[in-house]
Amino acid sequence: MRAVRPRTSPSACGASARERSARSKTSSSSSAARKAAISAKKTARVGVMGATMLSADQVEKLRQLALTRARSEQFDEALVLYDEALALVADDEQRELITINKADALIASGRSGPEVASLPSILMRRRNPHHTFLAAYALMFQHRTENNIRRAIVFGETALRTARESNERWWIYAAVNDLGICYETDSQFAKAIECHEQALELAAELIDPSERTLSESITLGNLGYNKLLVGETNEGLAMIHRALESIEIPSSICDLHIDLCYGYLELKDHARARKYGEIGLQLSAEPRQVRNAHYLLGEAAYEMGDLEGAEYHFDELTKFYPQFRNLKKLLFAIDLRSMVNLRL
Repeated sequence: MRAVRPRTSPSACGASARERSARSKTSSSSSAARKAAISAKKTARVGVMGATMLSADQVEKLRQLALTRARSEQFDEALVLYDEALALVADDEQRELITINKADALIASGRSGPEVASLPSILMRRRNPHHTFLAAYALMFQHRTENNIRRAIVFGETALRTARESNERWWIYAAVNDLGICYETDSQFAKAIECHEQALELAAELIDPSERTLSESITLGNLGYNKLLVGETNEGLAMIHRALESIEIPSSICDLHIDLCYGYLELKDHARARKYGEIGLQLSAEPRQVRNAHYLLGEAAYEMGDLEGAEYHFDELTKFYPQFRNLKKLLFAIDLRSMVNLRL
């Protein structure tokens, strides 16, 4: 605000009428100018506030679009959108949220970057419960992908504790489900099943229909796979088939078909196992998925008496393990399915 000029001193009252008239006009003109300047400044301030709000809205639209791309595993597009949002964002809290979201996309696509490196400091800062949960959840994901399961579980428990303190159902579901995946990766199948069964109950309580459908299908797939691993094959297969009815995540669709191949091999339904294994191989995008599909298809072909098909798939598998020269002979001699974790 402009400073107010001091009033004219009493000694000026002795001036002539002409002088007083001239001063009055000048004063009136000056007052009008001041009012115009104040009005212009107010208009400018409103304009800046409007531009800021517009920018914040634009940033949030970019962030939401990036999240949609990341959920459908279009990570390159998502990362470009996050960078655009970061270039426009002015608010520190919004910047931190976008940083966490970008870090999560980087981890999911097998990359790193300054955003991933910033997650521990964001977690320590604990700006708000939402950011605390998301940072802990992303760090759990990072350490799980790096097979550092103990640290993954520590961050998972932090995420779950924050979710429960905030009484956020979706967060609680996500933390419990991912803790189940950590236990599954560590071959602690009983604990994994316990988590996934709890997650399935939590998913049914979600209010948003799209969130409920997505979370139920994800959890059914995870729980079904663990049921296969503990010998509850028919129940596990039924859950996986139900999951496939609604799940839309490309990598999960591939994994579920490979899981079906594994399950039907356990039931000695080799033709059906081969059918689902071939679909899984066709959908494979990760080395892990390609390895698993070739191994199980080799087993299915061998059990069906198709030695040529078995040799082809086992040959493809051995390309991933050049250090094991006799692997193909071993695969023909021994069934290794009981030693395989399809998520590794």
